[in-house]
Amino acid sequence: MRSILIFVFTLSNVVMTAAQDSNRVNYSQLGISFLIPDQWQGQETNGGVLLQSPTIPGIILIATHRESLDQIRSQANQILQDEQGTFLNPFGDLEELSPTMLARNFEGQLEGNPAKTYLISMVNPTGGLGLTILVASQPGQFSEDLKNTGIALAHSVQFTKVDRSAEFEEWKNFLSGWRLTYMHSYDSPGQNQGNNYGGISSERRIDLCPNMNFRYYGKSKVILDGLSPSFKETRGEGTWDIVLGADGTPHLEMIYTTGEVWEYKLEYVGDKLLLNGERYFRTNSGNDAPQCY
Repeated sequence: MRSILIFVFTLSNVVMTAAQDSNRVNYSQLGISFLIPDQWQGQETNGGVLLQSPTIPGIILIATHRESLDQIRSQANQILQDEQGTFLNPFGDLEELSPTMLARNFEGQLEGNPAKTYLISMVNPTGGLGLTILVASQPGQFSEDLKNTGIALAHSVQFTKVDRSAEFEEWKNFLSGWRLTYMHSYDSPGQNQGNNYGGISSERRIDLCPNMNFRYYGKSKVILDGLSPSFKETRGEGTWDIVLGADGTPHLEMIYTTGEVWEYKLEYVGDKLLLNGERYFRTNSGNDAPQCY
């Protein structure tokens, strides 16, 4: 349920189609479709789907997620908060709308504004991305009509299985047995020519082994005028895989032995490998080969 706080329905990477003479919209790449309620208008915004009505106060927000039903059940009993001013307390009973769909009432602040919300989250029985629907309004304007519209929308959702295995296998073959390296540096000149008053440098290395283990190493240096440089190093290891990200694109998933999980969106643009939009160099020989175990 927490995934609603950050819109992850990255629609620039998927195609929405509308059936002729129908309010059903279809994200075929994700295997997700739903009906926009009558007299409601939908728009893609901030990577998500926003629905509004000219007659019913409030909004409905839609986002994808990758959580299991047990995770949804656990999070439904927790405070939902983020750094954008959202702080929502659960109240009332957890509702089971179907064997794969749970709902809960929340109230508090939504992006800094007083709000009452009804949060519906469902898992995808085909194993793909699930869907979360947030029904929200100002506390005094929340109505049964708004809530029931959200429930009807949730029951209109249809999931179809999308086979991305060939695409994921291609990424595995491309990355397995290689070291991925990111490097960045910046120097800011001082007032006197030839003197630097500050600068930063960073390097990250990800060694992806054929046995699906990985090693990670990161280092950074920060220099401020008149101060000693500060250094930071990070190391870790675990297992890696290629998974479907919540934005509907292939992601590199790294699960550390500590239980921490990192994800990187994978792109290959103009002969450049991008992880979360940053360029990584791919090497596998000599000192630049991966250190596998």
